[in-house]
Amino acid sequence: MNIEYQKNETYNRGYTGLSVSETECIEHLQGAVKDNLIDKEERKHTLEKLRALQAETGFRASEQLLIDIQTLENEDVEDRVFRIGEAYAEIILEEHFSCRFHWNELRDARNPKGNKTGADLVGFIEANGEILFLFGEVKTSSEDRRPPQVMTNRDGIENQLLDLYRNSNKRLILISYLKNKARLFPKGHRFRNDLDKGIRNYYSENKYQLIGVLVRDIDSNEQDVLPSYDRLKRNILEPIGLLLLSLYVPINSGEWLETINGSVG
Repeated sequence: MNIEYQKNETYNRGYTGLSVSETECIEHLQGAVKDNLIDKEERKHTLEKLRALQAETGFRASEQLLIDIQTLENEDVEDRVFRIGEAYAEIILEEHFSCRFHWNELRDARNPKGNKTGADLVGFIEANGEILFLFGEVKTSSEDRRPPQVMTNRDGIENQLLDLYRNSNKRLILISYLKNKARLFPKGHRFRNDLDKGIRNYYSENKYQLIGVLVRDIDSNEQDVLPSYDRLKRNILEPIGLLLLSLYVPINSGEWLETINGSVG
């Protein structure tokens, strides 16, 4: 992974452009990104439960049990490009920016093809020795325009981050969401510890982190994020963290799905 450009004004405010090689991109897409998209951890747990039921002495397995086992054993991904971009963003943030996403939102989906509500990224970031809530948005764009419209249009990253900054009720809903999920884990789990520290910093220091991630399958250019950062930093004031990240991948977005499923690479 290479840094194409970077500006750090403070430890939690700035922008970065990162690029990955084709080999790294294939490894990501067929590895951690795919695991995120299918929620491999939860899928494995469900599959183990169903297989144990199938193997249980005297249990009369229905046709539906066999169908569901076969479905879970098939790990082909069918997600749309923007979903893949969101998963890729989470993986890069986890691996290189000390971010943690303890709960895969696929577990909440009643309609697997539905849109997320509230924010694309909801988790925690460890920065300067502190644990802060992380709220963010992700966009994927192949548009040969700098910046692309997904940064600046009505539903673009700029306006979405401004809304998260100005709308304290939306942030409260996201914090409550994390709180409800953390309760499912035992005391002492990192999720619960992150939540406790995030709440303290949020309500005592008014600190949290906003992140916008742009995923691009074209050449890097600082103008993808610089104009947006300059506008946002005048409106999103310290001590709130503000990070814009542009991720440049060498594989065309139209080939991501085939690459994930092993048809390419």
